[in-house]
Amino acid sequence: MGKVVDLERKRGGKSGSQAGRRRPRRSKTALVLGGGGFTGGVYEIGALRALDLLSVNRSVNQFDIYVGTSAGSFVASLCANGVTPEEMMRVVNQQVPTPFRDIDLGMLLRPNVVEFARKGIGLPAQAVRLARELAPQLGQVSLMDVVLGLGEGLPSGIYSGGGIEKYMREVLSDPDRTDDFRELENELFLATTDLDTCERIVFGTEGWDDVPISTAVRASTALPMLYAPVEVKGRELIDGGIVSTTNLDVAVEAGAKFIVVVNPLVPFVNDFSKRVGGVMGSRPQRVSDMGLPQIGYQTFKLMAYQRLHEMARRWEERYPGVDIVLIEPEPNDELMFQTSIMNYTKRVQIAKHGFQSVTLKLAEDYESFHEVAGRHGIEISATRVRKVVKHFSVEREKTRAWRKILEQTTGALLRQ
Repeated sequence: MGKVVDLERKRGGKSGSQAGRRRPRRSKTALVLGGGGFTGGVYEIGALRALDLLSVNRSVNQFDIYVGTSAGSFVASLCANGVTPEEMMRVVNQQVPTPFRDIDLGMLLRPNVVEFARKGIGLPAQAVRLARELAPQLGQVSLMDVVLGLGEGLPSGIYSGGGIEKYMREVLSDPDRTDDFRELENELFLATTDLDTCERIVFGTEGWDDVPISTAVRASTALPMLYAPVEVKGRELIDGGIVSTTNLDVAVEAGAKFIVVVNPLVPFVNDFSKRVGGVMGSRPQRVSDMGLPQIGYQTFKLMAYQRLHEMARRWEERYPGVDIVLIEPEPNDELMFQTSIMNYTKRVQIAKHGFQSVTLKLAEDYESFHEVAGRHGIEISATRVRKVVKHFSVEREKTRAWRKILEQTTGALLRQ
């Protein structure tokens, strides 16, 4: 885990005369960011902050290719536009000065008011029709029959996703950024899923690169039932993670030879060390003790994780000559599991987890990591990260100290 980029300095933003001055490069590099809601996005920011510290001659804003899925589409779009991880953290933590304003929960979770109102008008009539249909079978009717029978009268999503699109459009309206895939100096691909045909749609590819990046982010993050599908070019689109957890193959098809994959979705492996009280005395805590939401969360993560790792076992065979680095939380990471995907209050803690997951893994796998990165002209240094972490070792667990690590520029941290 934890490898960084290749290539010349490509800060992102709009293309210009500097594109013609780039030096030849040995191979193309890609950053692939998976989903995981707000929590997953903040984890990715922490991980990217660590990658910036590890690399001596590259930054996470200098990848050739960016692939984003769901929450990863949000972070990937910012990276491709030259926004650094420390700038993202300053925004999340509302530290002045910030490059743009923070996104708040009211914007993330904007109710789907229009559809609620439209569907609500016809709901009484639909309830009457359903009652007539079920009346002859009254003794055989379940609660599920009633809920499903009223399904057409319910909105397609609790939230609209319009706030996400508006926020991204505002952020990318800066003169140094762009909301147009075609104006980026690097390549950006955002994955989504067609709800009707079940096929994957990749924004940034031919025929789909004329859609605004902000609209693509909204579509890629439209988690079914939570967010309403997004209509683009006559097609209803939902979360890009439905078809593939990370859509890694998009980066390979674009020619990447060194790929860093960040996957925040890892199921919790219970070691039964925690105990809970019961009628018959204490017993090991189980996932089911945490309630219905956590059971659903565990199931969702397990499916995404299994699918990704089934593919990972075939990566070497399917993609010969391509080096792939996978960064993800540890299976026993209880904080990541207990924090809901839309949790806003634990953002600094989650960013710290992202930071630590890369630095600690580097210490374990430094030699192999160093070798693979070196093949692509990437120089990494464990000493750089150790110096920063050691500087704050006295206050290691204090939120304020970790904010300093995550928000300051690499140069400022290394000078301290």
